[in-house]
Amino acid sequence: METVKKRKSFRQLVKSPVGLAVVILAVIVSYVTIGSMLGGDGQANSTPGEVENPADELFLVSTRMITAIDYVEQIQVRGRTEALKKVSLKAEVTGRVIATPVEKGERVKAGQTICKIAPNAREANLAKAEALAAQRQLEYDASLELSKKGFRSETQVAAAKAQLDAANAEVRQAEVELDNTSIKAPFAGLVNERPAEVGDFLQVGSTCAILLSDNPYLVVGEVSDRQVSRIKKGQPATVELSDGAIIEGTVRYISSAARIETRTFRVEIEVSNPALEMREGMTANILIPTASAKAHFLTPSLLTLKDDGSVGIRIVEGDTVRFFPITIAGSNPDGLWVKGLPDQIQLIIAGQNFVTEGQQVRVSVEGGGDQ
Repeated sequence: METVKKRKSFRQLVKSPVGLAVVILAVIVSYVTIGSMLGGDGQANSTPGEVENPADELFLVSTRMITAIDYVEQIQVRGRTEALKKVSLKAEVTGRVIATPVEKGERVKAGQTICKIAPNAREANLAKAEALAAQRQLEYDASLELSKKGFRSETQVAAAKAQLDAANAEVRQAEVELDNTSIKAPFAGLVNERPAEVGDFLQVGSTCAILLSDNPYLVVGEVSDRQVSRIKKGQPATVELSDGAIIEGTVRYISSAARIETRTFRVEIEVSNPALEMREGMTANILIPTASAKAHFLTPSLLTLKDDGSVGIRIVEGDTVRFFPITIAGSNPDGLWVKGLPDQIQLIIAGQNFVTEGQQVRVSVEGGGDQ
């Protein structure tokens, strides 16, 4: 009878909301108490090998050992090719063009005629001047003979000499006038333009042709005020043209005044052009070596940004992360040369953006295992 009463009492308790809550609470307390007792016994009876390793909780990073090597710092400048000499050949006398022996695009030798102007009366003027000079020469010679015999005074001899000199000057003037009817190349080069055509009438100062020198050639660029002090006249330089050709040259000129618009200084590199293949205005990349220093070669993806805005890399010393700011010394299509680091470092190459300076980490060395 007592058992039946207990069952009825338990059913009534469960059916009551308050009673049901009491039962659930009792079950939870019993479960937690029994679990704690069993867990304590398990920990006490476990072996050392079964204890959780705290090192497994450290963040794992991958590293690579790299060593600094000698790097020649270079100033890199975008430039263009330019003829060493470029002149506009202009007429010095007036007249009609009667011949153009050279077409534009052709190469000429020094002294070769490019435009020929009609001589008109200049040949006759020269002949007249030469005849007068011959007469004055005879008169002067006669005055000298008579002076020796006492029939001419020194002033008369001097006057005859002055007339002779004037006649010779007229001959020279007529020769120059006639010679100027031929417009000649002052140096060997390429006739880039030749606006004058046969039949054109040229005034004094009219352009016959534009002549460019062929060899050597210039590659010019603009450098900043921070770079110009590191460049010296006569320094070697390397030029890479847009077509891939690489040419060695030397610094020929450094401007002493900056351009007002850009605050940059003009630098000229003289290069050899034996094949006469260079053209004015080609894009070029100028590399001017300056100083040698120890540097590391990195890919840009390995760089990180510190909270204060400084750019650098993260390395591992022992098992601790360190941050080093870097200075970029140079670059190429494959990566960057950086300065400001110890000679040998253990560079973090994976996970560098998920750790902070001073943090302890697990290290996996490239080509090896975990440390």
